[in-house]
Amino acid sequence: MDCVSTMTTEKDERQRSKEKKEIENKGLFGGQQLPAVVKEQVRAAMEKQQPYSVFQYYKDDADSVFPRIAKHPIFENLTLAVIATNAAYIAIDTDWNKEESLTPTNTYALKESGAFFQMMEHLFCIYFTFEWICRFCSFKDKKNCVRDGWFVFDSILVLLMVMETWIMLIVMAAVGGESPMGGTSILRLFRLLRLSRLMRMLRSLPELMILIKGMATAMKSVAYVMALLIILTYVFAIAFTQLAVGTPTIGDDYFANIAHSMYSLIIYATLLDDLVAFTDALRFESPMMLVLALIYIALAALTVMNMLIGVLCEVISAVADNERQSIMQEQLSEKMREVCGNMDKDKNRHISYKEFTEILDNPKALVALEDVGVDPIGLVDFAELFFFEDGEMIELTFEAFMEMVLDLRETNDATVKDILNVWMKIKGVTNKEAVKMKGSVESLSKSFEDKAARLGSQMDKVESMLSDGMTEVMKLSKLR
Repeated sequence: MDCVSTMTTEKDERQRSKEKKEIENKGLFGGQQLPAVVKEQVRAAMEKQQPYSVFQYYKDDADSVFPRIAKHPIFENLTLAVIATNAAYIAIDTDWNKEESLTPTNTYALKESGAFFQMMEHLFCIYFTFEWICRFCSFKDKKNCVRDGWFVFDSILVLLMVMETWIMLIVMAAVGGESPMGGTSILRLFRLLRLSRLMRMLRSLPELMILIKGMATAMKSVAYVMALLIILTYVFAIAFTQLAVGTPTIGDDYFANIAHSMYSLIIYATLLDDLVAFTDALRFESPMMLVLALIYIALAALTVMNMLIGVLCEVISAVADNERQSIMQEQLSEKMREVCGNMDKDKNRHISYKEFTEILDNPKALVALEDVGVDPIGLVDFAELFFFEDGEMIELTFEAFMEMVLDLRETNDATVKDILNVWMKIKGVTNKEAVKMKGSVESLSKSFEDKAARLGSQMDKVESMLSDGMTEVMKLSKLR
């Protein structure tokens, strides 16, 4: 009887535990998608928007020698140096590779050029072809090469260079020394496309990237300021055109019609070119127009244009702060990825608490953390919150680890999101504790009820035995 009752109790306990876990997981979501599932979907969508890198399409370094060459910093820096040298050489070739140097005469074709110029052309073509081969052979799936815009663009440039340097020479030799396309001066203009390779150097010059991104970000504000300036100029142009009627000089020279008036106001009163002659002409013929011109100068040149400068400074300052933070985070991620890769003994691409302590023993990692404003000692204090859950040790992915590190920067300000995150963690812990306590109380209550039921059953048996005993005693007393 006791064994059956114990088995029933354990079965009920497992059922209640299962129900509590389901309630804890579903919470208030009523069978809809759980927050964890939604988070995974959002995280997967955000991963698609992460900064693009062509390296994600490359083979592993162990599979081929080409990825190691293509991703090596020395190879990248050497390529940038060759691009810069080629850009400088184009100017030398244009000025000196001709019959009379530094004169407006035609540049020699490659076949007619001197030995130095031919050697330089062939060396540049060999290097850029070798670079293209290394990058092409680095792709794990060759069709992914069309997804990289820089590779497609460089492929076009290399093709044009190979055609001009090698293929055209072969064709000219085959047809008797004359180009089948006539003069090659037009084709040589395509060399200017090689200068577009200099854009690749911007990735190695963060300050230039900040300026370019700032200009691109400020284009909308600049457009609105320019629209305001055009509206202002249009209104004043109408006034000046009407007031200039009958004037002997300024009407024909500055305000013949609306378009001419707008041109004059922009050149002389906005850009302030030859302002003295403009205002003197107005002063001698129409003092009223001079006053109107001074009002326009105060509005356009002193207000709108200076407002444009202020907008540009504010936007570029904001972009510069964001870009510097991004660059610091990217550098930290690269250094930490290298350190974590060396510390990942089990090669599971996850970071355990033990590996975390080993990372903090690495001087390179400590310097990288301090550079972005993360206190390594404070990082240790908070490690328990991230590497332990419900008293059990867990492992973090590299992305989760970097998110933890960047959240603990000393320069971060507490936001509503941070407060809500803290509240959610506290709520999660308290909810688990409440569920455990409720389960313990229910378990104790059920156990007490079971024990009371067993005790009641035993008391009934005792009463029954006592009753039977009394009955037997009474029978014996009657027999006497």
